[in-house]
Amino acid sequence: MEEFLTHNVAAFLALAGVLVGGLVTGGISLLNAWVMRNRDFQLKLWEKLLDRRIMAHEAVLEISLKMRFMVSFQRFDSEGELVRAPLVMRSKEEFDEWLGEFAEKSLPATTWLSTAVRRELNFVQDYLVTLHTKLADVPPQHCATLGIFIRQDFIDLSTELEKTAFKFFESEVQTLRLNDLTDWHKYPREETDKRLQNTALMRRWSEIAMSLST
Repeated sequence: MEEFLTHNVAAFLALAGVLVGGLVTGGISLLNAWVMRNRDFQLKLWEKLLDRRIMAHEAVLEISLKMRFMVSFQRFDSEGELVRAPLVMRSKEEFDEWLGEFAEKSLPATTWLSTAVRRELNFVQDYLVTLHTKLADVPPQHCATLGIFIRQDFIDLSTELEKTAFKFFESEVQTLRLNDLTDWHKYPREETDKRLQNTALMRRWSEIAMSLST
């Protein structure tokens, strides 16, 4: 037996080498297959998450577009510009319906929005809530007239919201990462208050209220 082993040691070593090589090759193949499956799973997962993020930002763009829809009063102002108001300001009922639509489209999207878009969307919401509060003191027949005064607010708000959402499509859409949900979802209070005070609704409210009371 000892002589047999001595004469065949080379063969045993060669066989062991083949077995070890086979095990190593098989192990590497299994590892590669696992890596590929794991990568495919991650890519499919990110694809689903990206779809949700894209749909959320598209919802914001839809909101911004609706804010720019105007209705004409078929007359011109002193500067020769056609008098118009936001379509959603034609009546209190239509504005309330718009608020419901705004909430229905924005709330489900919030989780998937970029931090910048969430903050801008929340500012628009603050403005609309402020407007809703002001409308409580406005006679129903003057709702559209109020819309004339704040037409530019709607244009400015929708433009900024649209611009912020497009930044996501220009850059962030290509990054495989989610937002940090610990990021604060609103602008600092001082910034929000300053921007609200600079809107026509707040800046010209005394003038607006006097005009609507006559």
